[in-house]
Amino acid sequence: MPTLPEFHPTRYSKWKPPEKIEPRPTRSQSAIEIALFIVFGLLIVLAGVALYTSNSETYKEVPNTLAAGLESDRVNIVLFGIGGDNHPRHDQLADSIMFVSLKPSTKQAAVVSVPRDLWVRVGAYGTHRINYAHEVGGQSGYPGAGPGLLCDTVARVFNQPVHAFVRVDFSAFEKLIDDVGGVDIYCERGFYDYLFRDGFSQGWHHLGGKRALAYARYRYIVGPEGDNFARELRQQQVVSALRGNLQRLSPQSAMQFFQAATTLSKATETNLTTGQMVTLYRLFHDTPPQNIRHVSLKPLTETFEVTRLAEPGEAVRVPNGDYGAIQSLAANIFRSEQQISTEDQIRVADGR
Repeated sequence: MPTLPEFHPTRYSKWKPPEKIEPRPTRSQSAIEIALFIVFGLLIVLAGVALYTSNSETYKEVPNTLAAGLESDRVNIVLFGIGGDNHPRHDQLADSIMFVSLKPSTKQAAVVSVPRDLWVRVGAYGTHRINYAHEVGGQSGYPGAGPGLLCDTVARVFNQPVHAFVRVDFSAFEKLIDDVGGVDIYCERGFYDYLFRDGFSQGWHHLGGKRALAYARYRYIVGPEGDNFARELRQQQVVSALRGNLQRLSPQSAMQFFQAATTLSKATETNLTTGQMVTLYRLFHDTPPQNIRHVSLKPLTETFEVTRLAEPGEAVRVPNGDYGAIQSLAANIFRSEQQISTEDQIRVADGR
């Protein structure tokens, strides 16, 4: 077995490799890391707050400011309808929209039909037809969901506060009409809907829920009753006739009616309390027809073709993007009771 060579120490025998020194961050690097940590922590906190807030009941509600409206002697309510479960497309677009203003001191009222195809800016979601506000508000987690965004959009269009809203779907609309025994409507111009192969002759009609809904919805019509503005005034006719029937109810019967109305369907919703509805009923149930102003925005708007691929077709807009005329109308709505419409539109009157 070979022997190992004898070890002879040298001057390097005691050398050891230098200790490994971990690099330390500079002051600027430390400051950046701390700042990023703080920002990241804040983002987590904000995300948690946003998640909690968006799931809270108050976030999902549309503020009820009826008391402020009564105090200022003007109450503005957005009344709108959606298709609901009975609608073929099952979408959440607002099918009809009315801006209703009430003046308690003089028992005046004004009903303004808002074209569902009015081309407006919808919150932070760009320009669309106004009926899209209800759908995107429900999909995006907007405060108050669909009704919240629709009310906020209507408020900006008219430059008026919205104190409350009422949403009704087709099935609830039919039930409301049937519950008051139907409505009497005078059809000023007979018309025929070629899609549904149905129509109405000129003259008086007593309509149950389904027929009243048809009268208010039909629009595939050749002639002056075929545009959306004509349909809006027919909708005002039905609402006016329904109001006339409610006029004859006792306060007790009215309370029962309002309580039942809020549970007609899962799509029926309002932020008015039953007590507030009864208060409004007591204030306005005896308002004479001549104190109710019916308004169409046809004289203040123009139609145009939308070329956007996702939303093609005809829509309505204000000339030059100027809402001044509409906002002036809203501000001075009670200075007259005369109907606002064009010469080719029907006159709205209460049922017989």
